[in-house]
Amino acid sequence: MSIDLSRVAELQRTAIGILFLVTVSLCIYRFAAWALNRIPATRNYMTSWNVRVAEKDFCDTAASLRKLGLADMPTGPLQGSGRKDAAFVHARYQIFMFLIGLGCADLLAAAINSVDQQRIQGSMETPALVLAGVVLPLLVWRARRSPGVARYRFLLSIMSAIEACEAVSSSQPDDRPKALRRLDDSCSTVRRSLLKAHLIAGSTGRRSPRRRQAKRHAALVVAKLQKAEAEIDVKGEGALRSLASLLVRIGNGYAIGNASNLLPEQTLRGVEPVSNREGVRMAAVILATGAALCVGVVLGFPDVAIAVMTGSAALLASIVIYGARSAVAKTSELMSVIWK
Repeated sequence: MSIDLSRVAELQRTAIGILFLVTVSLCIYRFAAWALNRIPATRNYMTSWNVRVAEKDFCDTAASLRKLGLADMPTGPLQGSGRKDAAFVHARYQIFMFLIGLGCADLLAAAINSVDQQRIQGSMETPALVLAGVVLPLLVWRARRSPGVARYRFLLSIMSAIEACEAVSSSQPDDRPKALRRLDDSCSTVRRSLLKAHLIAGSTGRRSPRRRQAKRHAALVVAKLQKAEAEIDVKGEGALRSLASLLVRIGNGYAIGNASNLLPEQTLRGVEPVSNREGVRMAAVILATGAALCVGVVLGFPDVAIAVMTGSAALLASIVIYGARSAVAKTSELMSVIWK
């Protein structure tokens, strides 16, 4: 097997170009946000816009709690969450998904034309593939890592799980399996986020002595949540109310900044913490995807073949490691942020 050094050099140039493009895009984004925040009229409008969106987001959750008989439960912190950035969170995801949708549609049309004409069309060349497959997803990832976005997205997932509890409670027998599956997916999203709560909150540094305690507490809360979910088929409506109540308490604790003390110690007695292998799973997906990309480049495959092979490797690795239902849950979570 001979290594195509020119392809390796091209890969290096592409990596440098990606880094430069992402850096420029993030700098422009940050400067625009900073400039708009310096204009009083714009700042006041954005403040009121965030408040309106946050109130709208919580409206369905409040209705679900009333139907579950939990209207008297304190929800002030959860209800007040997002008043500073709710609209920004939704707007960011809508813009990024619109751009990615345009890029994917253009790539699909170019792929069809490439197959039809037996040669690579413009949108299937390396720069376009990099923009659609790397740069835009990285911008979305950066938005998720933004503290305000990540925190509110986590609280939105808790609201969605509460609404799913009410959907199961009010469902007809024929619709109950579908409602239960939606509840499973919603709670799965909450559990994954809970295991990263110390990172989302940004309240502990990598070397902080509080980090280990925060991670252990999150593992205990996840185990408590799993136990509450398991009781649904045994206790029925009572278990649904208990689960919704537990979710509200977790949401309230997180909303006021108690990421390391979401539930009181007495609530977690007798609970064994769950194990967290999320980092290992993510590393395996990244390695599989990177290996497929490098193999395609080193062997001198055409750009179309490299794109297809890399995308297929990422999809297959995600399905094998996370399971198909996890992909559905992640998609549902994303849609709830965009269209809630």
